[in-house]
Amino acid sequence: MSWGRSFAAAFLVFLVGGLVAACTDTYLYDLRQDDKVPADRTLTLEGQFCTPDSDDVVRPIKILIAMDASQSMRVTDPDGTRATAAVQLLDTLPQDDEISIAVMLFAGSTTAWVHKGNQPEFVRVTSFDAADRQNLRDAILNFAAPGNTANRDSTDFVKPLSDIYALINRDLANTRLMRTDESRPRYSVIFLSDGQPTTNQDDELLCGDAVRRINQLKDLADDVRVNTVNVFLPTQPVASTVCSFDGGFSVTSGSCRIPTLPPGSCPLLIVNQNAERLERMAQLGGGDFRDFRNNEPINFLNFRFGQVRRTFVFDKFVASNFSAPPGSPLELADTDSDGLLDDAEVTAGTLPWVSDTDGDGFSDGVEVYFRTRGAPFTPNQIGRPDGGGLDPGCPPEARGVDADCDGLTDCDEQIIGTNARRMDSDDDGIPDAVEWKGRSQPSSKDLDQDPDNDSRKTGDEVAMHTDPLALDVSNLSNQGYRYEVRRQGGIGDAGEQCYSFRVDNVLLANTLPDTRDAGNPDGGAPLYRRGAGYNDVFLSFSMRPGDDPTGRTAIRAFRDVTTRFPVGGIRSPPDGIIRLEPKDFTGACAPRGAGAVSATP
Repeated sequence: MSWGRSFAAAFLVFLVGGLVAACTDTYLYDLRQDDKVPADRTLTLEGQFCTPDSDDVVRPIKILIAMDASQSMRVTDPDGTRATAAVQLLDTLPQDDEISIAVMLFAGSTTAWVHKGNQPEFVRVTSFDAADRQNLRDAILNFAAPGNTANRDSTDFVKPLSDIYALINRDLANTRLMRTDESRPRYSVIFLSDGQPTTNQDDELLCGDAVRRINQLKDLADDVRVNTVNVFLPTQPVASTVCSFDGGFSVTSGSCRIPTLPPGSCPLLIVNQNAERLERMAQLGGGDFRDFRNNEPINFLNFRFGQVRRTFVFDKFVASNFSAPPGSPLELADTDSDGLLDDAEVTAGTLPWVSDTDGDGFSDGVEVYFRTRGAPFTPNQIGRPDGGGLDPGCPPEARGVDADCDGLTDCDEQIIGTNARRMDSDDDGIPDAVEWKGRSQPSSKDLDQDPDNDSRKTGDEVAMHTDPLALDVSNLSNQGYRYEVRRQGGIGDAGEQCYSFRVDNVLLANTLPDTRDAGNPDGGAPLYRRGAGYNDVFLSFSMRPGDDPTGRTAIRAFRDVTTRFPVGGIRSPPDGIIRLEPKDFTGACAPRGAGAVSATP
């Protein structure tokens, strides 16, 4: 299904089905009982949202070039085209303050930073003048490992890769708190060598995590890629007499190591193996591989570094009511939005007004869910005077924190398996909390599946707020959310695009009043207790970068906790409509009316 072209078209099938079913239903919204006066508990969301313009989202691009500086490079690249390639890249990159570069040389157990400043840090390309460029070229061509150590001209891949990991990890730690999810840096590593490590390091390089862990830092960044370059440009031809290419080159099935060739093997076969090692390193690092032979000068211009300023394309639009389970049955509610229904809280001995009854950092819903599957959780634990009686819980510094503003706390995300710093961990366009509370999988792409075999894909059911694990098609006309999204005008000069939307039939739940004390029943200082009927409504739209359709999604969201189920027959808002403007969709965590939410027992 294509969500990006028109969301209204995406829901054509279920809209038609819903209208047909509605022709025979007495009531469109609730299943009414003859002895009860029906209450209109439906909510409508309408307004506009806009994708950001290209200047709203600025993504830093950081490039790290790591070059083998062992003695053999004077033979395999005698003309110094590797140095020319580094300077050429500097000249070609856009002169933008958001683009930075670092250059490392490695030989033996030595690594040296030879770019401007000679420090392990990224430097803006705009700060390099002509003298800095010439100094960089000279440093690459004239580098000699310091000291008189026996291994200074040997080749070691693991040590420079470890230093690369340390630099990127440190840089992320220094910048991630200053960036939104869609403007985190993108790192590109270019790892260049002409040979193989002096001692076999395949266990660390190809079987271990020397390369993988660098790529895994992408969980904290926009992306991290390890690209590799093989260089073999000698001026003299390689002796190839009596060369046999039969045997010794193919990798044993199931093995991650490259076979060790016996002494005196064909030199060209060794060159091929060296290239294969670097190619497989690029595969593990999520990057590209380039092989320069036959007098082809080295260049780094074909690697994909991305763009600093990007436009985003609309992908999905989803509404959810965290206070109501999928299907929104009239008799069921989740007052504290912890994923555990109020009736189930009574059974579990937890508080229906508090998402984390025992204050250990894990919500009651998560603890009960995993306890029923054998995990040692106790959602209502009580400490003994001797300090016992408590399970370990979540680290205190992470309790109550929702770093990515997706509606799940960082503690819960640790257990669920999602990324606590990404609103949409699996990049399917739906925030983690909406998937978790809607009974789909927030850490894997399952939106195209149909586990209940009701001919409705999981993604459609999550959007309509029906249950993807229950055969509930017959209730679609009264329970399903109804969407209309329309493009407004053309694309703006800066790449922004606006849409109008309307979501009907968002069913409110009859949540419980907080009766623990005599505090203000409708919220307010000092106790922030709430009366009955308040709902937690979440609305989001996702986007994909226009320059990379397979790239990570960006999410903008709106959350409201002031909407109220009819109390005394009156809803809040009275007309049942929440009207939104583009500025209402943000990455902020605090929902509208959050002061009325009780977060502690």
